[in-house]
Amino acid sequence: MTTDRAELIARKTEVIAELVGTRRSLDAARQAADRGANADRLSFLQAEVARLQAEEQRLRLAIDRAPVFTAPVQKEMPVQESFDVFITAGYDPDKADPLLAAAGVDHKSLVPVAGKPMIWHVVRAFVESRRAGEIVIVGLGPEHGLDFGVPVHYVPNQPSLWASQNAGVRRLRELNGEDRLIVGTTADIPLLTSEIVRWFIDQSQPYDRELYWGIVPEDVMMTGFPNSKRSYLPLREGRFCSGDLYLGRLSTAEQIQEKMRGFIENRKSVVRQLLLLGPGVILRFLFRRLAIDDLLGVVQRAFGITGKPVILPFAEAGMDVDKPFQWEQVKDYLVRHPEHPANRDS
Repeated sequence: MTTDRAELIARKTEVIAELVGTRRSLDAARQAADRGANADRLSFLQAEVARLQAEEQRLRLAIDRAPVFTAPVQKEMPVQESFDVFITAGYDPDKADPLLAAAGVDHKSLVPVAGKPMIWHVVRAFVESRRAGEIVIVGLGPEHGLDFGVPVHYVPNQPSLWASQNAGVRRLRELNGEDRLIVGTTADIPLLTSEIVRWFIDQSQPYDRELYWGIVPEDVMMTGFPNSKRSYLPLREGRFCSGDLYLGRLSTAEQIQEKMRGFIENRKSVVRQLLLLGPGVILRFLFRRLAIDDLLGVVQRAFGITGKPVILPFAEAGMDVDKPFQWEQVKDYLVRHPEHPANRDS
């Protein structure tokens, strides 16, 4: 009997957690071995790390080959099978950025990861997912000389993230006037993979809400990147950070742009975002009574739309690169995970 895709992903998460713990034990054993002790344990842990790495790679391949949809979901699939994408890749040329200084580039989305700019890996993930239609990049241009292997549409750099999202949505409307489902993301998640893109799009089915957004559980992030220092929203169901993936109707994206301005400008502060939602939400938050269902009601009241978060079991989706220490963590991750598509493409 074929193993269910969700079971494979759950097992992969368990293996990653076990691998992280074993690596920590291996580091401690190496320090002990330097002092002339515990050589047998060092050999055992080295073998365990190799075994777990092989198991994770096997599971990744199995997930890629597993059927993406179950039969009941296929019946609910809409006619639309590809999704136009806009990627915000803007930056402030007048603002000193330690990440740019460390990477030796003048544009954040061009920070190299495995020999390629971050934006290149994001585009590759969508292309290899085979779910992408038109691709719009906001903040870059042909003058940057990037070859993505597929045609893309450029929009000039904008003064803010909010303006970049607006510009991306407008460009998609110009490319195709029909209302349809679109996907939005950012250029600074270079560990994004086609597997993650497909998972997010498929788990948004049956597309009966107007907006979907990805969130990553804290335990998943801590397993993959224990030092990422992400901001988490505590809910009754757990603590979550943003997964930087959004799916919704083009008309919905146009409708909520002005209302989203405050949330985008305060995206680095969960508390400031909650202040925009009123005292009732703040009280539930302070007393740890805020639940996912509460957020859905807030979305409907605040923006006049229906929405739903999609829980992503992938730490890579939550690992954006804003600072030099996060860049170093991504590079270290790829050293420890040679099977990741970013290494293959480099």
